[in-house]
Amino acid sequence: MLECALISSDEAFRHAVFAVMKEAGGQARLVLDLQISAEELDRDTVAKVVQAGPKLAFLDLGQDPSGVGGIRTLNQEAPELILLVGGPALTAEGLLSVIRSGASEYLPRPFSFDETLEAFHRVRRRAVTTPSGEPAIQGKVTTVFSAKGGTGVTTICTSLAIALRMLTEKEVLLLDLAPTLGTAGVAMGMHPRYTYVDVVRNFHRIDEELFRSFLETHDSGVHLLASPMSSVDATALSGDEVHDLIALAKRHFDYVIVDGGSFLGDLLPTLVDQSDDRLLVVTPELPTLRNLKHALDLYGRTNGRGPAKVILNKYKEGMGLSARDIEDGLKFEIAAIFGKDDARVLESINLGKPEVLAERSRFSANLMALGRKIAGSENITLKKRGFLSGLFRSPKRVESGRKENG
Repeated sequence: MLECALISSDEAFRHAVFAVMKEAGGQARLVLDLQISAEELDRDTVAKVVQAGPKLAFLDLGQDPSGVGGIRTLNQEAPELILLVGGPALTAEGLLSVIRSGASEYLPRPFSFDETLEAFHRVRRRAVTTPSGEPAIQGKVTTVFSAKGGTGVTTICTSLAIALRMLTEKEVLLLDLAPTLGTAGVAMGMHPRYTYVDVVRNFHRIDEELFRSFLETHDSGVHLLASPMSSVDATALSGDEVHDLIALAKRHFDYVIVDGGSFLGDLLPTLVDQSDDRLLVVTPELPTLRNLKHALDLYGRTNGRGPAKVILNKYKEGMGLSARDIEDGLKFEIAAIFGKDDARVLESINLGKPEVLAERSRFSANLMALGRKIAGSENITLKKRGFLSGLFRSPKRVESGRKENG
């Protein structure tokens, strides 16, 4: 039986909760009833809640968002307690503040029986979920990063995620860990409401349903966990948090694409260790090559799963370093080459339409071929003809004197 607490002085909210408890019958019971709102919660009252030991609390926010402090205090003292909060209609910013403070669900006034019952069933499933009930998926993680900004990491990440979705029709998550301002969301024409910060703050009570509530879904079916849009909201992640975040993503998605940006800080060893494939993006410039070579020497060239794959981007024969120069300098064979087409790529970013969706684009053809390498031929299910048929050609092997293919 699910033990619950009711913390509310709002008669309409109390009436809705009592009706839900009656409907639940022997599935739930009240172990504590406090006729106060969240804004009246203090340490002593929170201690009473903790002592009663409920698994779920129906909590009244009060007349305005000032009750967020009470929610946060209760969440800090009882992190395993699931909070179903009711209150006034809130702005998007106000709702985000309530969720970040620890609420699992929020019900705006006026309270209806049906909506309250549906919310109760959602949080009840979280309260009774056990580790043995978690999905058995162990997804494949591909981290894309560079040693220098401006190499096109996000462009490749967004298109690769969509390519994998198109090729395999499996669940794909794009995890934006780049220390930028939500670039992946912008590139996909999306306006994320939540970020990885929200997931990390809710690790103590995360399950699949809550995790997915923090994601945005692109028209292609790719899911996005965004990075913060504001430097004010950005939170420095620890190695343990990155490890847990990727482990969580692997449990629920077949493919996880990590946008690491120019990610050469303390977290890179964790990303290397957690990734099945690492795509190192370089452009034909000496500073980029030097930085990447230094990073490889510093952090190691393998994590026990084989060598990293080098992606040569913005390449044009006769301009900058040659493909052979880069292979010789890094001691890695180049896995894919993307030509220099700044105007076209810039247009795709401005439109929020990843370039992989472009018809008869050489970039798309090479990206889809890269997606095939990542997925493995045994996982390819898409066999459509038409304009997509040109996207499935394998790229030519990098050779000395090879012509630029973009």
